Amino acid sequence: MTADILRLAEIPQLRRDQVLERLRDAIIAGHFKPGDRLIERELCERMGVSRTSIREALRHLEAQHLIQVEPRRGPVVTRVTRKQVAEIYEVRALLEAALVRRFAETATNADITALRRIYENLRQARSSGDVPRIVTLTKRFIEHMMDVVDHELIGDMLRKLTARISVVRVLAIAVPGRLEESGRELAIVMEAIERRDGDLAARSLTTYVLNAAEAALKRFDETEQQTKDAE
Repeated sequence: MTADILRLAEIPQLRRDQVLERLRDAIIAGHFKPGDRLIERELCERMGVSRTSIREALRHLEAQHLIQVEPRRGPVVTRVTRKQVAEIYEVRALLEAALVRRFAETATNADITALRRIYENLRQARSSGDVPRIVTLTKRFIEHMMDVVDHELIGDMLRKLTARISVVRVLAIAVPGRLEESGRELAIVMEAIERRDGDLAARSLTTYVLNAAEAALKRFDETEQQTKDAE
């Protein structure tokens, strides 16, 4: 990975938050692989920040289950298990279906128009195959609905899962044909929202998430098999 991926701007608005965001994005995008060590001294040099800023960011990443501290190794990128991938998608399907139903039924026309703008940007990112932007905009798509619906428990649970959802989303995207398929599925969700059909929006989103789960698990199994073959 080149140094400019992590290097911060000279005058960031909130350096602490920027350090966390940059490291989290690097993990989600796969620049740091599961099992990779995150060495404080090297991160300080590459990002141009203090060890205090790095340590605080690492604490947040550990709370988000993106890294874990191992004896004698220190912070390492968390290895996601197959069981965890399946459980993340199972919970995500339930929460996002409830969210999209409420959004379709209660959002204002302006709220739906704003969601359509995010969706169009996401559609363009899919067309170009820009995976980091796809991950960012998909997250924004859900977060917009969360902000509008303002359901405290759904929002809290989804926000706690956000980083891990983004990691497994990259697994699904890596499966040939999944990006195009998911685009068609999300189009149905968007159309159902605009018709204010909460039931159809929830069913369609559930299909979208469960198909993504199948793709992510397929990719996980392939990666595991490749690792075994290389040993």
